[in-house]
Amino acid sequence: MTAEIAVLNKSAVALASDSAVTISAGPREEKIYFTADKLFELSRRNPIGIMIYNGMQFMQAPLHMLIDNYRQECREFDHVQDAAVDFLHYLNKWGQSAPPEVTEQAVQAVLLPVVTLVADRITDKITALVRKGPSDDLNDQVTRAISDVLGSFERIYHGSPQADFIGAKPRITKERDALIRRIATMVAPEGGEQHERLVAILKLALLKLPLSDSKTGIVIAGFGAKDIFPTLVSYEIDGLLFGRLKYRQTNFVDIDRRADRARVLPFAQKEMVERFLYGIDADIERKISQFAKATVTEITNEILKYLDMSDEDKQSLQEKAKAAETAFLEGLKGTAFDQIRSESQIAVEGMVEFMPKPELATMAEALVNLTSIKRRVSRGMETVGGPFDVAVISRSE
Repeated sequence: MTAEIAVLNKSAVALASDSAVTISAGPREEKIYFTADKLFELSRRNPIGIMIYNGMQFMQAPLHMLIDNYRQECREFDHVQDAAVDFLHYLNKWGQSAPPEVTEQAVQAVLLPVVTLVADRITDKITALVRKGPSDDLNDQVTRAISDVLGSFERIYHGSPQADFIGAKPRITKERDALIRRIATMVAPEGGEQHERLVAILKLALLKLPLSDSKTGIVIAGFGAKDIFPTLVSYEIDGLLFGRLKYRQTNFVDIDRRADRARVLPFAQKEMVERFLYGIDADIERKISQFAKATVTEITNEILKYLDMSDEDKQSLQEKAKAAETAFLEGLKGTAFDQIRSESQIAVEGMVEFMPKPELATMAEALVNLTSIKRRVSRGMETVGGPFDVAVISRSE
């Protein structure tokens, strides 16, 4: 894990990253080093930088090595987005030369967590049934429980958006289908309906969002030859799946005189920065919503207990109260939280618009340090820390 920040205004973009990297050697053994490089120069022809987070390798090759190779041969670009797309194409082309075992490992990295999650859900369901005690139709209940778990995953993936791929989405050939089926046998034996349903789920997982936990974040920012103001493009990539790079674009910020005049963007571990920028983060928002939902319903129930009215009138009042509760919660999530975020963001970014370049660097470093301090004084591993790297990029330097 890591913490990274991008601060943009009309004159420059500042990128900042910590140097902590967590190395896993099995399910329990982890080691943290504070010497990782995550911030690099992408091009020698344009002032463009790149930051990486989460996964530090691509198809079993260190990403910093691939970035260095790309920097040696890349051409000049009119716009930052052109450079970002070209870099993804470079990764796609390079990954296609990987040995078969590396290609298979990339597919397993995406599908094995899905299989494990399905297996865990099935185990939980069966354990709950066994705890209820003996039953004449226990086998039927187990079958229904497995079917329910598979059905929930089918609904999730059918409702998920398609991921993006460099070129066309990968084709499932006979050999590729055999690999997916081998992975599916970890949960469901071949030949049955459950196995076929799980295979279909895994095929959807390859093509749909969300990306796996092994994804890599890429942040590219700076100036193209024809860019007057800085641009930032960020992606998350999920390795090469059957010859195609799977990715999604997470941010596109194009500073200009009409729309975005300044932006502050956190990446990876960003809850502390979001609290500073927006006055709230996703975790606080969720807890407030849960508290409001439980409290509002309890208030309604307490009032109805002391009202002397007919059952018909009480039911009508209860329905109206339920509608009011729903409207309140939707307004809280859809309006109140957005307003808090917007007002706080405008206040901060309104000042960022006029910051000189040294102040952009100071702010970017301070925001990374904010997350580092939180990790240092709170429980858990110190996954953000070490020396900070900061780069300020303008059109001239």
